[in-house]
Amino acid sequence: MKNTLLLLGLAFSFTAFGQALYEEGFEDFAAGDYISDHPMWITWGPGQEGTDGDAQISSDYANTGDNSLHIFATSAAGGPLDVVMLAGLNEGLYVGSWMMYVTDGNSAYYNVQEDQAPGVGWAFEATFAFTGDLQIVMDGMTVGSGTYPIGEWFEVRHDLDLDNDMITVTIAGVEVGSFTFDSSFGGVNFFGMGDGTTVGNYYLDDISLSVPASIGEVSEDIAFTFGPNPAATYINLQGQPDNAMIRIHALNGQLVHEQIVNNMNRGETIELDLDNGIYFLEVNSGEKRSTQRLVVQR
Repeated sequence: MKNTLLLLGLAFSFTAFGQALYEEGFEDFAAGDYISDHPMWITWGPGQEGTDGDAQISSDYANTGDNSLHIFATSAAGGPLDVVMLAGLNEGLYVGSWMMYVTDGNSAYYNVQEDQAPGVGWAFEATFAFTGDLQIVMDGMTVGSGTYPIGEWFEVRHDLDLDNDMITVTIAGVEVGSFTFDSSFGGVNFFGMGDGTTVGNYYLDDISLSVPASIGEVSEDIAFTFGPNPAATYINLQGQPDNAMIRIHALNGQLVHEQIVNNMNRGETIELDLDNGIYFLEVNSGEKRSTQRLVVQR
């Protein structure tokens, strides 16, 4: 089950894109569960968790497995369903993708937020019309357009170069726009909205946020385990060798914790003072290095 890779914090997995930061196929949920129960997802407004502003898991359609996430509107004007998948990426190279299914006669919409806090800034928005046409708009200008298959699963992919302020969007295997992207990739807002004429009604599956293989490959020469994961204020770390340097990095590469341990084989307690989110726990000893994912959820 795909999101188990994230939550258990096991050794790095590698997808076709490289090192997976987050993978979600919704198979660890039951139909009817609300997505805001997962720490990577929030509702647009506070207090909307578990209401009609939250998105639910569905077994109506699935690209793989049995489940997907259903996003829909109750009218052509949009809403009230409105959820955000958090990212918080500020620098580096990443690939963000998912599979999408737009039902026949309906439409779809999403936008990329510049900040993890919803509404701080819109980076760009994508609209999938009921006709099979799509459009990407940034700052009121169309920066990409194309078509997509109606009533079929297709891939939506974003190749991000946050160091050089560029993004390339590929829909159903066809590049529809490569344009300047000079903000952070705060998160993706899946709003119950469509093309303004028809009601939005679509499904998401097999979401992936990853680092390209050339960037994400790391050595795994040190065997270590830790828990709990998700963690709140501490983790217990055990492995070989005894003496090692411990570093914790945020998703954007920022070093947020560093310390030397001298008794790792007998177990060391690492105190944490970190915000909720996904981190990388790195253990270094001489020429050897291993890294595992750490989830902080207070």
